[in-house]
Amino acid sequence: MIYAKNKNATEEEFIALLEKSKILLLKYLTREKNISPTYFETIVFEKMTEAAEKTIFKGTIQQTGTHAFPDIVANGYFGVEVKMTVNNHWTSTGNSVLESSRIEAVEKIYIMFGKFGGKLNIRYRLYQKCLPEISVTHSPRYRINMDLSDGQSIFDKMGVDYDTLRKSDDTINTVKNYYRTQLKDGEELWWIDPEQDKTVSPVIKPFRGLSEKEKENFIVEAMILFPEMFGNSTTKFERAAAYLITEYNAVSANLRDVFTAGGQMEIKIKRKKIIVPKIYYNMIVRAKAIKKKIDELPEDFFKHYWRIDKLGKNRLLFWKKLLNEKSSNDLSVSVLDIFESGL
Repeated sequence: MIYAKNKNATEEEFIALLEKSKILLLKYLTREKNISPTYFETIVFEKMTEAAEKTIFKGTIQQTGTHAFPDIVANGYFGVEVKMTVNNHWTSTGNSVLESSRIEAVEKIYIMFGKFGGKLNIRYRLYQKCLPEISVTHSPRYRINMDLSDGQSIFDKMGVDYDTLRKSDDTINTVKNYYRTQLKDGEELWWIDPEQDKTVSPVIKPFRGLSEKEKENFIVEAMILFPEMFGNSTTKFERAAAYLITEYNAVSANLRDVFTAGGQMEIKIKRKKIIVPKIYYNMIVRAKAIKKKIDELPEDFFKHYWRIDKLGKNRLLFWKKLLNEKSSNDLSVSVLDIFESGL
């Protein structure tokens, strides 16, 4: 189907068409029961076609394919995305932020939203005006809220307008970078990135269900990416726990024990015997693996988890600096001496 871009109608004329369609829909749907999304979309198309009679839109109303965005096109320029809920509210899950199935000729898209819970009602509104947040299902999708106040859309929060974001070559990273700025201590993004060559299992397993190699990889990576675990904060393992879920699809009810179980250990550094917490011993025995892994991890990992914009050439040196800043102990030797004793 070809959608010829032809803006020979004003937005005011299109809004008038939507208003007339809404009136026809309310009149028709009051006697309908058990409405499905597919049926509602078809009825919206039929009533828009009826409303378009004797207007500039006559003969131009087209229903698009099952996966196309938006659902209905008018005059090749305006679009309508049809949403509904059987509940008594005005919220729903919207479309993917990537809009890969968008009909490019369509420039202005409105939502036609049917609320079938409580008293039947229908609203229409400019698409980007009612998108407050982004949520994640199998890919990042907009949330819809038809009650959203002006100035509260996700685009207002991000400081980028809808058309700029949707036409960007870096949509996902723009969104990710915004949500990174909103993270609180201990929080991490849970994000399935469709632009990366990465698959995610639908199964969440316990940490003990990982292979020994996977367990070792996780421990080494966590020590590198989350050096705060060598400090005294009560939340020092929270980001590592989030990483375990997002990268290994695994959870642990006692993740702290993976690093600290066993209390204290005696080690020998610079010919001196000292007692250190078990987490330091676990770092010593993995010192060579840590040094090797730092050169193997993707650069984006460091930027994301270390909250930095640029990664220098000497990753190990940067990690040591972070380790020194984040760690805290009353030992007679430095944490860097402890690490290097294992090399």
